[in-house]
Amino acid sequence: MRPYQEQYLALLHRMSDISIPSADTLSPEEFVAESAKNAALAGQMVEEGTQLLRQSLFPVLDDILAASREETEDLAAFAAALMRVKEGQDVGLHYRIHMALVSYARRCGDRDMLIRELYEVGMSLYTMQHMLSPSSIRLYNARMRLSFSEAASHFETDYDEIENPETRGYIHRSMGNISLCYETNDERSAQAKLAACTRSIRILSDPDVRAKTPSLPWDRYLYASHQQRTSLLSYLRSGNAGHEAFAQVLESAQIVREKQMRDMRERGEPLQPRWQYAYLAALYHSGAMHLTELLDGLYGLGSSCDDDDFGAQSAFSHIGAPAYYMEYSTQLPDSRLDGEVAARIDRLTRRMCRWIVRLPGHDPDDTLMFFLRAFLYGYRELPGCMPFSELLQNVYAARHPPSYLRQWIAGRTARLLAGWAVDDMADKLTGLLGTQDAAQVRARREEILDFAQRAGNLYDTGMIHFIGLEGSACRGIFEEEGELLRLHAHCGWKLLSAHPSTKPYADVALGHHTHYDGKGGYPVDFSLQESRLRPVICIVAAADVLASAIPEAASRFRPARDFEAALKELERGAGTAYSPLVTGLLTPARRETLKKCLEEWRAEACLDMYRRRASLSDLAGL
Repeated sequence: MRPYQEQYLALLHRMSDISIPSADTLSPEEFVAESAKNAALAGQMVEEGTQLLRQSLFPVLDDILAASREETEDLAAFAAALMRVKEGQDVGLHYRIHMALVSYARRCGDRDMLIRELYEVGMSLYTMQHMLSPSSIRLYNARMRLSFSEAASHFETDYDEIENPETRGYIHRSMGNISLCYETNDERSAQAKLAACTRSIRILSDPDVRAKTPSLPWDRYLYASHQQRTSLLSYLRSGNAGHEAFAQVLESAQIVREKQMRDMRERGEPLQPRWQYAYLAALYHSGAMHLTELLDGLYGLGSSCDDDDFGAQSAFSHIGAPAYYMEYSTQLPDSRLDGEVAARIDRLTRRMCRWIVRLPGHDPDDTLMFFLRAFLYGYRELPGCMPFSELLQNVYAARHPPSYLRQWIAGRTARLLAGWAVDDMADKLTGLLGTQDAAQVRARREEILDFAQRAGNLYDTGMIHFIGLEGSACRGIFEEEGELLRLHAHCGWKLLSAHPSTKPYADVALGHHTHYDGKGGYPVDFSLQESRLRPVICIVAAADVLASAIPEAASRFRPARDFEAALKELERGAGTAYSPLVTGLLTPARRETLKKCLEEWRAEACLDMYRRRASLSDLAGL
């Protein structure tokens, strides 16, 4: 690799090391000080990395057709290193490099290189799409399918002409990965996924195909395709699958189960809990197990796992199995069982919270975050269960303290601004929470302030999808990443609107980046003027800017800034991006008050986070 590439990878190492201080080994005061130091260092590294890429990489990518073969090989090696977890992932840069190499391969007519690069582009897109799972947003599926399908199409057109075994391997891997481009939450997509899996399995099982390239790891490819087809158990849960689909999915589930059993007998490896679930689900869908037995099995996986096990498979036991338990429990026909289900959900939830807060480090592992999102999307807020609002704050306190602190301070800031709004312009808040006039607004002052504070605590819930982007690169934001990040508003709305304790705040999550004048911001289909929560949304939008003035709020896509810079942003956007009524509340005297409060709240928020983490760690009777 080139020197600049090695330098950038070294920056990724350092960024990973300093991204989030350990709340387990530092006092609250030390955590605040370390956070401020790390934010300053991270800002310097982002600037250094950006300049490094601008000077040495981007000119090559911009003129990729003039690159030498040696340069393209160095680029491919660099891109591969960018996706190694231990060196810090930079999927956005990985995508940019491989898109350039696709262009190079097309122009040069290098078929082997083109097939490899199409596969790599597909994997970049898959990684970005995976950040959105399990939401219903399908931003990259079509592009991912085009990349994998084009690479796989060479099996039908010129497979026998290709001599390089590695290239043939990329063809088969691409063919198997086409199934990743389809979801299982609608029948049409699930059938397409099933067809893709079945085609891959048929070809990978063909002895004539295998004989052409005996050096390829055929059994590994085949097993991966059976695992993919087993994932269609969620399609079987919909009740729309036909007999042939049942037979194919259950066949794959049985094959995966048998391999797991062989590994256990031959190598002493324990059964992986994910595939224990798959086997249980297969038995249920085949009619060999009742729903209550399946639920008992899932509850057993989630409630009996070792709380001190932080190995690679433990995330499924502690988070994935409980998520599936909640999903399957919705199929129980008798509401009289809700009490038992609620008790189980509450116990599983509390055990999950205790496990994630004790999990060493704050590395936003993709698998861990996927299971956490699946848990949140599938959560059932039954009577007696932990309120969803509490669950969200517990998850952030446990796995991403900076987000917890920023939203905590945004909540306090929103409360302060709401109080000033009630004092100065109660008539402008009429209609909020059903108030009929300014007198009612003043009479319900504390209720309105509480509402604004809770809205500030929850408004950025959708960022649970993109925590991995915060410290995963040492450069500015690419267009693809900006496109991803804008979706946090919709994701937050989706999560909050599904539960009684958070539904009242869903519009705040959806609209806090919509411009006051309706001429900018996102999402473009949200009307601030039509929302009954317009005053609170405007207050939280301003609180978001002000809360970003603390060091803990800084990230790669949220540059560090001081209090004066935050005020200037509000001033520049008054009447366009931000409500002039809200910005008008910030008189010189109040600015001084707010500045002092923000500094005090940093320490208070940190203490609150530590108390919450301690309470999660010490949950008794589980």
